[in-house]
Amino acid sequence: MDDIKDTHFTESELEELTDLYNAMLTMRDSSEMHKFFVDLCSINELHSFLHRWQIVRRIEQGKSYEEIIKEISPAEEKEDPKAETEKKSTGRARGKARSKTKVSSTTISRVKNCYVNPEGGYRTALNRLKEAAEKNNEEK
Repeated sequence: MDDIKDTHFTESELEELTDLYNAMLTMRDSSEMHKFFVDLCSINELHSFLHRWQIVRRIEQGKSYEEIIKEISPAEEKEDPKAETEKKSTGRARGKARSKTKVSSTTISRVKNCYVNPEGGYRTALNRLKEAAEKNNEEK
């Protein structure tokens, strides 16, 4: 088992999380990763992940909470009555998709608290993306 330490999970759960992470690491590109995540998560969970990543990128750009909320949260839309009828006719219950949910300042605050940790996952991912971009620029 990898060197994962987390008191929120039992030893058995950590072993299975490691297995899940290793499965993710087998994905060869973003298309494969997307297929895996669509199978693994609900659309709302994917929207939550996306919103957090959008927040990280905007914090990295030095944007304020207000700017982040304005950029990520959807514009107010009027519900199309015909669309509502079509939804009902499918016979499936549909909840409010997170793509239509506003990003809260609480979420931004939680993301920022993780972002400022130099040893955290957000920072690691951002640094690796920066390194990959620099490597690609050098190869051109």
